[in-house]
Amino acid sequence: MTTFTIEFDFNSADQKAVLSALQAQGYNLLAYKGAVGPNQLTAGVPTWFSVPFGTMFGLVDIDYEPKYKLYVTTQGNIAADTTIQMQSISTALSLGSAQTFNSDGSFVSGGVANVPADSLGLFNNRPAGTPPLTVGLAGLVNTPSGGAQYLPFCAFTLNPQGSIMMKPLETILLVAAQQNLKSGNVQASVSAPGCTFAFSANIVEYYLEVLPSTYAITNQGGKPSVSPVSSGSTIGTIVNSGS
Repeated sequence: MTTFTIEFDFNSADQKAVLSALQAQGYNLLAYKGAVGPNQLTAGVPTWFSVPFGTMFGLVDIDYEPKYKLYVTTQGNIAADTTIQMQSISTALSLGSAQTFNSDGSFVSGGVANVPADSLGLFNNRPAGTPPLTVGLAGLVNTPSGGAQYLPFCAFTLNPQGSIMMKPLETILLVAAQQNLKSGNVQASVSAPGCTFAFSANIVEYYLEVLPSTYAITNQGGKPSVSPVSSGSTIGTIVNSGS
């Protein structure tokens, strides 16, 4: 299994000065990750992970493995700034497989036929007439402040006795912002200048730095380039249009 890495190096005098300013002003590193599927949440995209710059120093690695779990919650009509709570969560699953979610909160194998090799399927086995569920994928990430965790990065509405196929994308959006958000907090637009990039078989590590003054994030000189994202951009359009 490939491990993808996001790396910051705060050892230089310039980057130490930037880090000190970020820490003094209460900045957090916020990440969003793409996915596609039917009936995706229209209010925004769940924050995948949030790492306080106050927990960072020196060489900082954030490692992500393309390993996934399915989650389910009864939360409905989710608006921006709502934090999704993963009420039930499956075991780690291989892409190309499916699970059935039962009324008692359990997951069992199967329930959706012909799931593509790059997706996961879920069948909602709750009785007809029960309220729709909010469902999604949680991806495994290892951060300086949280350790290795499966954290939600997408959300879809799934009716009872209905099925869904969800495809994770390797599109990542990073923002340094003065927002104290938890993982799962739904955001509609980028709150500060950021950057987007995509992991692939050819690029498994991105070496990044935070620019002084604007605190925008860019790639280190000579390293794989990232695309700048301006404040106010729509998060869903950025992360969910990748391939």
